[in-house]
Parts: sequence; structure tokens; C-alpha cells
Amino acid sequence: MNKKKALGILEYALAKEIEGMQFYESKSKTVKIKQVKETFEELSNMEKNHADYITSLINEIDEHDYVHFRQETDIGQSFRKKAEQEIPYSGDFSALRSDIPVLRMAYLIEEDFMNFYNQAAERVEDEELKKILKHLAEWEKNHRDMIYKLYQKTAKDYWEHVEVEPLF
Repeated sequence: MNKKKALGILEYALAKEIEGMQFYESKSKTVKIKQVKETFEELSNMEKNHADYITSLINEIDEHDYVHFRQETDIGQSFRKKAEQEIPYSGDFSALRSDIPVLRMAYLIEEDFMNFYNQAAERVEDEELKKILKHLAEWEKNHRDMIYKLYQKTAKDYWEHVEVEPLF
């Protein structure tokens, strides 16, 4: 294992996970739709768990000069259910207009994380680290896909409410 390379990747990943956690925590306080707020709160917690997992990997490399893949589950059942549920708007469609761009940013963050982990996995030779990075990429892919469902549903509801087709 190239310890310097592995630590460089994981330390960058840790910084990105902390950045994601802070984004979701911050945006959970500003979004208006209850379902989006709850989703962002859960995502903030999930990103914290990712950061804790990555920290444990960094510590393992520091202490032992190697890392072992540990199958960690990404707890997100209620998150997945939220993406499938109907969103009650109580007639406040302005909330849709303001929350749609935030959902789009969240989607792009998760897409960026997923791509980073996949690209990093392709550039490492250590099989254990490769498994870990692919595992992290899969977590981010699941987040991205659930956010995209929520984004699509919210955008569709907004465009139907204003009775126009989007220009994209």
C-alpha cells in the first residue's frame, strides 16, 4: 500500500464528507418543505457517519500501515421512504420554488462525491482500499438517486402548479 497516497485520498474524502454534512445541516434550517428538511437532517447525520468511518480508516493506516475493508451499512431506510412519499404542500407552492435549487445542489454534491470515490478507486492498487472507495461511491450513488427522485417530484409538482412546461 502506498501509505501517502491512501492517506491523501482519505483525508480529502474526510474533508468532503464534513463539507457535505455542514451543507445539509445548514440547508435543513433554510428549506421550507418539511420532507426536504427531514431528508437534509438525515443526510447530515449520514455524512457524519461517513466522516467517522473514514476517520477510522485513516487511524488504521496511521497505526498499522494497512487498511481492511469493513462492510458498513448506510442507514437510510426513512430517507429512502421520504423520496417515495407524496409531499404535502398546504397550498404553499413558493416553497417548491425556493427548495428546488437546493435539492439540485444536493444532487450535484452527491454526484461529485460518487465520481470522486469511483475515480480514486481506479487510481489505487491496494485491493482493500479499492473496495472501500467503491463502497463509499455506492453510498453516495444511493444518496444521489434518492435526492434526484425528490428533486424530480418537487420540480414536476411546481411546473404543474404554474401550468407551464420547464424550459430544459
